[in-house]
Amino acid sequence: MENKNNTGLVIGLIIMTVVAAVFGYLYYQERNITTKQEADLEVRVNELAMNEIKLDSISKQLDAKIVEVQGLGGNIEELQKAKADLQKDRAALRKGTITLGNKIKEYETFLTKKDEEIAQLREENQQLISKTETLTQEKADLETSKKAVSDSLSGVVTKNAELESKVTMAAALRARNVKVYAISSKGKVREGENVKAKRIDKIRVDFILEKNALTQADNKKVYLRVIDPTGATISDDATGSGKFEYNGQEQGYTISQDVMYSNNNQDVSILYDRNAAFKSGTYTIELYSEGFQIGQGSFSVK
Repeated sequence: MENKNNTGLVIGLIIMTVVAAVFGYLYYQERNITTKQEADLEVRVNELAMNEIKLDSISKQLDAKIVEVQGLGGNIEELQKAKADLQKDRAALRKGTITLGNKIKEYETFLTKKDEEIAQLREENQQLISKTETLTQEKADLETSKKAVSDSLSGVVTKNAELESKVTMAAALRARNVKVYAISSKGKVREGENVKAKRIDKIRVDFILEKNALTQADNKKVYLRVIDPTGATISDDATGSGKFEYNGQEQGYTISQDVMYSNNNQDVSILYDRNAAFKSGTYTIELYSEGFQIGQGSFSVK
């Protein structure tokens, strides 16, 4: 009976040992599987992190290149398309629907190519800037030259105008020996100094038109102004008075007369018959022709 009990105990121990060994083996196998999965997961996480960092760097480089190329006036369509593709790849990577493989290298190659294109674009822009600066300087030099020529022409025009003015003045008529005579109703002639008013019916102005080689010999209109003691010009339309231009302004004249200028120191007489009496005082005689005052005289009435 005791032997049977011992045999049962041994069998039980053997069974327990086998079960323990089986469980031990199973536990060991499960442990190995879990550790391997953890290692694979860690590798995957690290790979995703590195790819995310690279994609983020590439994205920033694309942004920078888009801004630069746009500023240089280049075409940014390829860069914008690459940026859009990158955003899609990043989204797919985070969802775990793709593996990048060589895609990152393709992006990096694309960036290198764009760096070369941007360098060429910079050089072309620099050449364009240099040409623009050269053209700007040439334009400035041209404007300076034009101004110098304009100033020179202006100076010539001014000098010509001054010369023309001097020639015109030099060619102006000159009346010398201006004398005024009072003529009575009986035809008696007296030199016009302190002549009694009752003895003046008309006045005659005599003068000599000087010879002038610069003055053209042709018909000249001479305007006579008789200015009374108050400073007013004696004017009467009935006796041929009117207006003429002098120094850009209208002036009244007492009478005018056409004179055929012969350029030989010719004697000229202008007769003025007034309808009213001359008041006492000093009268001024002024002679004008072709825009110039050519002579002056006076007479007085008692």
